[in-house]
Amino acid sequence: MSNCASKSFMINMLRVTCPARIDISAGWSDAAPFVNEFGGAVLNAAISRRVSATLEHGKLINSLDEVPGHSGLGTSGALRAAYLVAANPKLINKKIELIKRVHTFENAIVGQRAGYQDQAAAIFGGVNYWEFRKNGSIHREPLTKKQVKHLQERLVLVFTGEGHISANVHEQVFESRRFIKFVPQIDRMRVIAGLMKKNIHDEKKMAQLINETWSLQKKLHSQMETPSMKKIQEYCKRNYLAARATGAGGGGCMIFYTRPEWRTALTKDIRKLEKQIKDLEVLDFEFDFKGIELEKK
Repeated sequence: MSNCASKSFMINMLRVTCPARIDISAGWSDAAPFVNEFGGAVLNAAISRRVSATLEHGKLINSLDEVPGHSGLGTSGALRAAYLVAANPKLINKKIELIKRVHTFENAIVGQRAGYQDQAAAIFGGVNYWEFRKNGSIHREPLTKKQVKHLQERLVLVFTGEGHISANVHEQVFESRRFIKFVPQIDRMRVIAGLMKKNIHDEKKMAQLINETWSLQKKLHSQMETPSMKKIQEYCKRNYLAARATGAGGGGCMIFYTRPEWRTALTKDIRKLEKQIKDLEVLDFEFDFKGIELEKK
């Protein structure tokens, strides 16, 4: 038996972990058909809540222990990146190719409409400004830990207690007869991603841009803002500057942009609502700069 074969035989388990993400700007422009016609841009952040895929003795097991199901935190893209690396570990060194392979897997094989940003954040980690160009190329501009400290101090992540299926919302927004009327809103969200990158230390401007994004998101789908989302925002309105749903909305998580001195009061307000809204939860997190990781045993 060759040395290579011996090493392969000795590996009994492969465990691949990936961070979930929050989209600071909105997604939408990273998904077809918009991305194919106009190109897309997103500012997003990998967070310290991970999903995993473990390949043990030929059996694949996944885990979402650190992330609520249907949370709007990009877990499907993260898990599928983990699956592909578990099946072909060499892909961990071909990160841009891996982003594209996950996109092909989700859209062409699974038949689930999805964009690029979820797996991009999961694979690279960190806080990044992404451009997904209509020629198929991907441009990444990473922000340093120092650059994003201001942002980390001002974000509170909340699971609203209501799960969602992002593919279902995407299908309705991108349905051929409806999509054309949403082009201006999605294009503006694409522009906002770049504006957020430039103004990431400007509290007033960032609050304005997050609120504008939420207004644009709500125009895409009548169920984008759920009753629980409305209740949380109204109850906590004294203690945040801006809020919006992550991912495709219609349930899942929300981010609240607040002042550091308001964080404790905001968190207390949300926890008071836990008795009224089932499964409501504040999700503590930090930005994750590690990205996809592979462990062999």
